[in-house]
Amino acid sequence: MTLLFGLLGRNIGYTLSPYIHNTVFKMYNIDAEYHVIDVPESELEEKLKYIFERYTGLNVTIPYKITIMKYLDELTREAEIVGAVNTVKIDNKKIGHNTDIVGIELSLKRKNIDVKGRDCLVLGAGGAARAAVYVFYKGEARRVVVCNRSRSRAEELKKHFEKYDIDVEIVDWDKRNEIARQSDIIINCTPVGTLSEESPLDTTVIDSGKVVIDMVYRPRYTRLLRDAASRGAVIVDGLTILIYQALAADKFWLGIEPSEELFNAVERVLEDLAW
Repeated sequence: MTLLFGLLGRNIGYTLSPYIHNTVFKMYNIDAEYHVIDVPESELEEKLKYIFERYTGLNVTIPYKITIMKYLDELTREAEIVGAVNTVKIDNKKIGHNTDIVGIELSLKRKNIDVKGRDCLVLGAGGAARAAVYVFYKGEARRVVVCNRSRSRAEELKKHFEKYDIDVEIVDWDKRNEIARQSDIIINCTPVGTLSEESPLDTTVIDSGKVVIDMVYRPRYTRLLRDAASRGAVIVDGLTILIYQALAADKFWLGIEPSEELFNAVERVLEDLAW
């Protein structure tokens, strides 16, 4: 029987996830398909009953990374601490996991970036932002600041992490450029820049001493990353993060060990698609 996997989200027609997972399935001769599952929020609960019956695994993206947790039977420890799920394994139980953590960590490692003792700014307060906060905490960053359009949502993030003795500072969105000037590492976890020339920051706040990461992967080199590179900053692109988190999901679902060969094969498939 063909195994079914999919990406659950809203307004996600731009996603590259099917290309990644279907490439992996083909390379390993696995009888499986990966679908885009675009569900309106008003229909989520009703559709999930059907999805859980048919699918073996899910990736979860905007806006459901936090919402999905109440429909699951169990969380991995890291998903519990982060308070967001981007991967679900469906068997006798529905188990939530977070591979965004792995995606960010391996992407930083690929560029030999160490966060220890550094000041970090996270733009956004959704599931990806929570994963970034946790990565910076694990890496022993000196300071982690979260800046989001909705301060109340950022405060929710802060309150959640306080339960695990993880300290997060909250700064209003209109102060983001000021904080970015003071930060060593900046990560954009908002959708700003997706399929557009928008950037969440002014170019002038970036200099050669900084690391700039963008979770947006389409285009691969967003306006934010191009501006950062032009000013001599080290950049980490969202496509690299996307591939690493996807391969970690395949390991969680099917036990497939990620490898550099697998990463390179998937990257070749995506290069033209991500422009």
